[in-house]
Amino acid sequence: MNKNRQLAIEKIANNVRAECKAADYGFYNIFEATEKIGYRVVRYPIGSDAFLGFALIKDAERIIFSNSSLILSREIFTVAHELGHQKLHLSEQGLTIIKDNDFDDRDEYEVEANYFAACLLMPREQVDKFIRHELKDKSIAKLSGMDIARIQTAFYVSYDMALIRLKALGKLDNTHLDWLKLEKLENTATRLLSAINANIDLCRSTEAKKVPAEYLEWVISNYNEKLIPIKSLETALKYVDLEVADIEFLTEVEGAEDESFDDLLRRMD
Repeated sequence: MNKNRQLAIEKIANNVRAECKAADYGFYNIFEATEKIGYRVVRYPIGSDAFLGFALIKDAERIIFSNSSLILSREIFTVAHELGHQKLHLSEQGLTIIKDNDFDDRDEYEVEANYFAACLLMPREQVDKFIRHELKDKSIAKLSGMDIARIQTAFYVSYDMALIRLKALGKLDNTHLDWLKLEKLENTATRLLSAINANIDLCRSTEAKKVPAEYLEWVISNYNEKLIPIKSLETALKYVDLEVADIEFLTEVEGAEDESFDDLLRRMD
């Protein structure tokens, strides 16, 4: 990625922050902020070993999916990364979906989405401001694991992401970077955050289940119209921790042909 492309991506990320009215160092709630600027955010725990997320355009609607089995800081980065795909690739290149199994691929789109996420979550100006005002302009050579934990919690990112961004901004050299990585091994990020009374939730998964209201409306409507049997309804509701008894206005359907939940999802396409 050349310098001009970096500057272009950085400008787009700054515009998104302005559109989201992000006044703090980091995003207090990137999920809510992303929805407010017109994206549909779906969060679901599909397992820590499953894919990370995807960006999708379907019927003119822009959708971002994140795996909430990931620790929160990782999921926040996922949403920022998928937003990067939406802004940089699905818009510019005419693609309709990009799925991410990991972010380590050296594919050009992945490099750009990673850079967008870094600029969005830890803008250069905000990092400089934090070091100057919150760390009292502390010498970079004297930054400790505690300082990285403070940066981590202020910007809602992982310890490793904070290190990578500081290195990219020229704040850390390789020697100090390796020393801070070693300190994390000796004192886990969770303990470092606890020591400064910071947000340890960044190191935990939320297992959040947030699906569009239209999903429930569609399932219930199909049941009431006798298009699916109660077994399929029960399976669909189970995905969002509901039971048929929770839906008071449903009417029982008799004789509907049994249909698997996979069939039900395919009918949504």
